Amino acid sequence: MVYRVGVLGCGRKGPQHARAWQLNPNAEVVAATDTDPENRQLFQKRFGVPMYTDYQEMLRNENIDIAAPILPVKPNHEVVMGCTAFDLKGILCEKPITDSLANADEMVEACRRQGIKFGCGDLDRNLPDYWEAKQYIDSGAIGDVVSIDIHMGFGAEWDIQSLSITRMFAGDAEVAWVIGWVDGDPMSDDDQGQAGYIRFVNGIEAFRHRNADAKSGIEVNCAKGAFHTDFSYLSLWRTEDLTAARKKTSGPPRLTKVEGVLDERYQHEGSGELDEDGWRWAGNRNIATVQSIIDAIEGHVEPSGSGENSRKCLEIAIALRESHRLGHVPVQLPLTDRSLKITPPMSRWLDKKQTVGIEEYRRSIGGWRPGDV
Repeated sequence: MVYRVGVLGCGRKGPQHARAWQLNPNAEVVAATDTDPENRQLFQKRFGVPMYTDYQEMLRNENIDIAAPILPVKPNHEVVMGCTAFDLKGILCEKPITDSLANADEMVEACRRQGIKFGCGDLDRNLPDYWEAKQYIDSGAIGDVVSIDIHMGFGAEWDIQSLSITRMFAGDAEVAWVIGWVDGDPMSDDDQGQAGYIRFVNGIEAFRHRNADAKSGIEVNCAKGAFHTDFSYLSLWRTEDLTAARKKTSGPPRLTKVEGVLDERYQHEGSGELDEDGWRWAGNRNIATVQSIIDAIEGHVEPSGSGENSRKCLEIAIALRESHRLGHVPVQLPLTDRSLKITPPMSRWLDKKQTVGIEEYRRSIGGWRPGDV
């Protein structure tokens, strides 16, 4: 089956998603909508589809199967909720899902109630290589997962990418409790980034480090080995037999690299680069993200980067901050106060054209030429 896709938001990221949909043999972009006339003109120039200013009119007229709201965070909740009023098979929006737990609850539950497969975010966890690494660990080859170290000492945002990978290798288990802190004023709702300890109900523990160090990325520490990603390259490591190793030395067993299991290629190959026509290309992660929605629809399963995953990641980030607010005490999940929120930086909250300026926006979008508008 070829699914009819409608793109909601034709700015910097919208055409990248549209390109990923067009490259999939089971999808076709048939229409798009944007309130910005320049965005509409550029998108129509590239994809040659009917353009709308009202997304609901597009959904009514174009027999859409999958809606792709590629929007700033501020309007995302309202538009995703609006899309659930239509007979859709899937919704794929961008990250982060929204600002508050209450909004995230509404979005996830509305999609579930309507039988709509809901994906949220162009996520690393959608890449097949991560699932191959998890399958290797699940096979018992390097033992059970014991702990996960998140080394993200850069940026000032709560990080859905690292939390999504952490949840994935923890078996997407529920979080029992956290202890955490933020870099600035814990009483502020502004996104400041978080650090701390995360305890999953299955006993796996995770540590999110905020100070920059040489170990950028995520380490999944297992009983007999480890997995590492720096979000560009992946590697697996295995120890000697623990009993034999202890007979040789009083030190820890040596780790040796596992060869031939993972394709260790650059994970974000092509992402954001310009194609031969000057347009931003989707990249392999965006292509995998699109495929995850199609697989979910056809396999009657949840997308690997689901709206539920995004809601859980937001809740972990808020809980880490709440721990700081309460004096760094353990905070149990799920959080009972669903009004709690994190307000993203303006660069994510609002349209990029509003935050970076029109000239920088035109440069970053790709495909724009003087005289286009």
